[in-house]
Amino acid sequence: MTGTIAQATRSMRPVVAELLAELGERHPDLVVLAADARALTMPFQRRYPRRFFDVGIAEANLVGVASGLARAGHRVVVAAMAPFLIRRAAEQLRIDVCGAALDVTLLGVGGGLSYGTLGATHHAAEDLGAAAAMPGMRVFCPADVHDAAWAVAESVAGSGPAYVRLSAREEPVVHDPAQRFHIDEPAVLGAGPGAVVVAAGATVAEALRAVEIAGPQGATAQVLALTAVAPFPQAAVRRIAGGAGVVITVEDHYAAGGLAAHTALALAGRWTGRLVPLAVDHRPAPVADRAGLFRFYGIDAPAVARALIESDPLRREC
Repeated sequence: MTGTIAQATRSMRPVVAELLAELGERHPDLVVLAADARALTMPFQRRYPRRFFDVGIAEANLVGVASGLARAGHRVVVAAMAPFLIRRAAEQLRIDVCGAALDVTLLGVGGGLSYGTLGATHHAAEDLGAAAAMPGMRVFCPADVHDAAWAVAESVAGSGPAYVRLSAREEPVVHDPAQRFHIDEPAVLGAGPGAVVVAAGATVAEALRAVEIAGPQGATAQVLALTAVAPFPQAAVRRIAGGAGVVITVEDHYAAGGLAAHTALALAGRWTGRLVPLAVDHRPAPVADRAGLFRFYGIDAPAVARALIESDPLRREC
């Protein structure tokens, strides 16, 4: 990327659904479970009906069954709506899956504010932090179809539990199809030098738009797009952002347990710059679509652009 954002938008779900079917051939021990999440699992179900089970809307049971199958030697993928998977099955995730370091990949659709107008019951602005707090859990927050496919394949092929937040809507394509992703090396997008914007998932596109908006005002930045957020890539963030005078974190998540907290820890010590956290706060969400919620919480492109412009050192010296 060179600082511009592609106009195309694509849904992660059909891409991941086809990928699961391919992974079923690559991994004969793979079993897929769903809690009424057929959009992600139908291709796998058609190809491998004896390796697919839908437990219904019962997320705690879903994770319990997954742990039993994993203990029996299977590689397991579970698919469910993120707010219910993370909240309703928290005990089973921590004790049954993470406590035993089982090979279970959790695909949570609609983390953060992705479900928009469905309201607070369907919002999960704590999902990444809650998953990362589980012992040994790897956590991924892809921004588009390209890193979503990588994150799912990486999770299934890896060892131990993993959580992948998948968007419930179409997302702008921000990565080049040839982009190579790494657990401990986030993608650097956009132009520099200047500030560094640390983003993940849906806020990567917002950050790239913000750079375009702020550019004519003389504020430049590069975007550090995190796909793997736990374990947090501290060394890479410190190396890439540590030379910037201003680092802005923008996330579809609470600051506590999210990018802001982990970036602050990564930069703590000798770094003397300014950290500007933009995140979901604890005000009750209004009835709005995701764009409206991003605007309300100040994590959309105009809000990030304002932070970039106001944080510009030359502007602050005037």
